[in-house]
Amino acid sequence: MNEPLPQAPASTQPRVALYARFSTNRQDARSIDDQLRRCQAYASLRDWRVVGTYADLHVSGSHMERGEVQRLLSDARRRGGAPFQFVLVDDLSRLSRDVGDMWRVVFGDLASANVAVVDVSSGVVSTDDVSEMQFGAQALLGTMLRKHVRRQTHRGLEGRALGGFCTGGRTFGYASVQETNPPDPLHPRKVRVIQEEQAVTVRRIFTEYANGSGYAAIAASLNADGVPAPYDATRRPVPRHGWAGSTIRAMLFNRAYIGELIWNRRQFSNRPGQRARKARKRPVAEHRTTTRPELAIVSRELWDAVHSRLGRRAGGRPSGTGSRTYLLSGLLSCATCGGNMSVIGASVRDGRRYPQFGCSARKNKGRSVCSNGMTISEDKLNKMVLGALSDALLAPGCIDRFVARFNARVAAAQEGNAVEEARAQALKAVLDQEERVRRLTDAVVQAGWSDALGVRLKQEEARLAALRQDVPAAGETAGVRIVPHPAKIETYLRDLMGTLYSTPERGRQLLAKHLGKITLTPQVVGGRRYYEATSNFDLSVTLAGDREARVRDNYGCGDRI
Repeated sequence: MNEPLPQAPASTQPRVALYARFSTNRQDARSIDDQLRRCQAYASLRDWRVVGTYADLHVSGSHMERGEVQRLLSDARRRGGAPFQFVLVDDLSRLSRDVGDMWRVVFGDLASANVAVVDVSSGVVSTDDVSEMQFGAQALLGTMLRKHVRRQTHRGLEGRALGGFCTGGRTFGYASVQETNPPDPLHPRKVRVIQEEQAVTVRRIFTEYANGSGYAAIAASLNADGVPAPYDATRRPVPRHGWAGSTIRAMLFNRAYIGELIWNRRQFSNRPGQRARKARKRPVAEHRTTTRPELAIVSRELWDAVHSRLGRRAGGRPSGTGSRTYLLSGLLSCATCGGNMSVIGASVRDGRRYPQFGCSARKNKGRSVCSNGMTISEDKLNKMVLGALSDALLAPGCIDRFVARFNARVAAAQEGNAVEEARAQALKAVLDQEERVRRLTDAVVQAGWSDALGVRLKQEEARLAALRQDVPAAGETAGVRIVPHPAKIETYLRDLMGTLYSTPERGRQLLAKHLGKITLTPQVVGGRRYYEATSNFDLSVTLAGDREARVRDNYGCGDRI
């Protein structure tokens, strides 16, 4: 399915792409074949040529983060025109179950590329006069159906929770096993049982905290002893290794360890167009609590001792945290362990606070996970990173390459747009002329032959032939060249540096887009300790093909370890 699509040929035979999708691995994978078969039959009946096939397996239609649908959109936006004129779907819900996403894709992304969408089941084409109303109604029904299924699923999960059965998710210290002698063998349920090996670790955590140890100290001791952490053996988008202080804290507040199972504490909703979900807390009145004393791992006395100490710490704020936004937060990684670098503390000089970046894994999990204890001032790090970025962007060679690439892209875009617009106008003229010839022919049939009608018919047919010959030659005029002045580019880049400093939220987004991850490698040379920073300097937006450029500089750090 991933073969490169051919360039649009000069043939007038319509070219189409097929798209299919099914949601979960519980559905029959043959549904993909059925969808494609119906779309293929629809195309064959109309003598349309299929030039591409796209299929997403085991992916929900509630978001657009799907590999094949994104490849479809990318092909539609190909320079020089899309290689297909239509996208066929067995049902509009296969493309998207969200009203906003469907509208944006069909009447935005694809329509702007002169690509129409055909719902094979209803026969509606997105270019029809009533398509917006019909497609909107279908998408609205799909959204309502998805919400209805969600409500039914939630109701079923509530019944399982109140019955003492598992409703999904994992809790360290417990395992889920299938119930014995299920009343419905086709839909067996799972029950929670204590996993004794992990339960020993849970009791150790509660005991050490009750005896005065902190979150980070407990995590460090577990990591030093090689105790498996909750996420060590799981597959996650971002690998996690070892215990962290945040994990310890979350476990100390989990009432499941005293046999109180609370369900329905949070509600998840999809971010528009994305797979990522956002959680919000539900009101306490909507929580469903069941008491299972046989599942208690921690005694009530130990729980009370832990929470008595937690109550005394309430209101405190861990060192290095707060509401301030740091320009490079989330962009730095530690070369020693691969973890994130974040603000882990601060130094105070002359009454001024200087936040210090360091390895988060070292801070939260201990030296057994990462040996890098070097820190660096946020102010010094910002100056050095932005200084290196400014030097690279303001270099004469960089600006010259930008001007050259900019001119090339503008010329190509203008030429392509002019060609497509001229071709579209020429084709419209042909269609209008064909309609005139058809009406004149109908007049001859109804009124009978006459010399006047014959002369007029020959003239219109000659004009039609001439218009058809002009179509391939349409759009040969070149667009107007726009040449940006290097001085304006330099001014813009200097302003950009100021923007990064003045608005760290926006600045962090820009740096993440073009710099990616900045890896900090601790170095010790001649007794001097410093960080060496390396980043993939992505200038693909302005300098196509220069992705391999590197930004490398040395960042001095203080004597603090």
